[in-house]
Amino acid sequence: MSKFNFFSKKGSRPIIPFTDIVRDKLVLLALAGGKLSSEILKDNGARDVLVLDSKGNREAERHETYVRKRFSRIPDIRKNNCNVFVLHGIAVLGLMQKRQFARCGYILVPFGWPWFAAARLALLRYGKRNILSFVGSTDINCNGKVFRYVVLAANVRMPDQSRQYGPTGCTPLEILRRLSGLNYVVLRSIEQIENGSHRGDLDILVHHQDLENIKTRLESEIGTYPIDVYTDNGQFGHCYKSVPYFTFKLAKGLLDSAYETDKGLRVAKGDWNFLAFCYHLLFHDKSETLEANSNAINSRTFSKSSYHAELERLANIAGRPVPRTFEEMEGELRRAGVMPSLDLIGFYSNKNAFLKHRYFDHTRVKAGLATFFLRDFGSGIKKVPILRERLLEHFEILAEGPVDEKNRDSVIKGVRGGNWADSSAPGGVAEPVYWFVCWDSSPQQPSPRTRRKHPRVDNERIRLKDELRHELCESEKKGKRIIHSSDNSFEALDHLEHLGLTDHPEIAKRLFSGN
Repeated sequence: MSKFNFFSKKGSRPIIPFTDIVRDKLVLLALAGGKLSSEILKDNGARDVLVLDSKGNREAERHETYVRKRFSRIPDIRKNNCNVFVLHGIAVLGLMQKRQFARCGYILVPFGWPWFAAARLALLRYGKRNILSFVGSTDINCNGKVFRYVVLAANVRMPDQSRQYGPTGCTPLEILRRLSGLNYVVLRSIEQIENGSHRGDLDILVHHQDLENIKTRLESEIGTYPIDVYTDNGQFGHCYKSVPYFTFKLAKGLLDSAYETDKGLRVAKGDWNFLAFCYHLLFHDKSETLEANSNAINSRTFSKSSYHAELERLANIAGRPVPRTFEEMEGELRRAGVMPSLDLIGFYSNKNAFLKHRYFDHTRVKAGLATFFLRDFGSGIKKVPILRERLLEHFEILAEGPVDEKNRDSVIKGVRGGNWADSSAPGGVAEPVYWFVCWDSSPQQPSPRTRRKHPRVDNERIRLKDELRHELCESEKKGKRIIHSSDNSFEALDHLEHLGLTDHPEIAKRLFSGN
């Protein structure tokens, strides 16, 4: 029997007790229209309930036994911390986009057309990849009537998990006070949070060892207040564009200098706050709106004048001059040792014309240099001989070696932005264990597909890593990024610095002699 067949013979579908699905869970009840109520869900063991209907207020409101909010559009179903969805009406269309149910465990949809059909279509789209699966049905007894629902299981792991949600009805200050005793810092809007004027989401940096503690405290009840939670090492999806939000040294400085204010907020000292804000303006989304050749920094540079006002305020607190140009801002970051590597900037430059132009468009290095790193998914260096053999089919190997005590700290923190997390690796981390520096004497122009998907690649043969990832993980879970590589010669040069090979004679000969 196909796992997509809802219309199988009676008795062939497992009936799952409703209490087993919702017990101690945060449940979203969308557009039930009186068919179900929060009381029924609570009676069956739900820890807390979020009701989305057409009559609630646009902002979520905490009632005695539930939270209520008006349903306006499909994305409303994902802007909360619920882990069980009970969907009715057009809310079922949220199943057609995996990001809408990415953090959900179970999804219930009532039997009957047409919404039942929408669930079936979603299974046809996501079922083969096990993103969504049909696990049975359940019966809900409501005021003497029994309603049957299809039960779907979601298995989605989005790469970005930074968005979390704080308890509905709490002020930002009350939410952050719940994190007392944990190793985190508030990144922005500290004064506004303390005086009660802050509006919008919260941004915090947390040490990765306290991430689960943060989540546990935020998941005790329905949450709809947006919080962006970033880890110091970018692991477990709490990152920015797949890499750490800050460099290792900057993140460490922020957390190590943290203290608790009189109002109960944990914040970093002034000089670190200043550096973090410079980094934020330069490398995060604030620079995405800048003209490619922008350089001057003033009240008109960014999309909001308040960003420049905050830069001035933090500079004064730190006793630093206010940067007037991006060169001066880079100088502050370099002197503090927190300027990101080109590898890391490469990730930040995705969909950012300003960063691409500033760091990559003007510097030309002859194509042909490439670096490859073998990551440890449990096999250590056992696959080095296979990797070496395959690389020699396309490249000359100029240097190779293990990641050891000589270069380990620099490589781990500097290459790939310091983010070596992978949920399929032992312990959730696959650090590099071996490296190769290679040369291609006749590099190939990137294909149209490569230029579209990987615009920074300067040699088509670098995409050999796609084949290597498949070959080296052939009998293991697909998609493992067991190989990391540079995208171009410029980035490879940056890797050489982390490897301590900037003066390697053979590398200099290939790059600068014309051979």
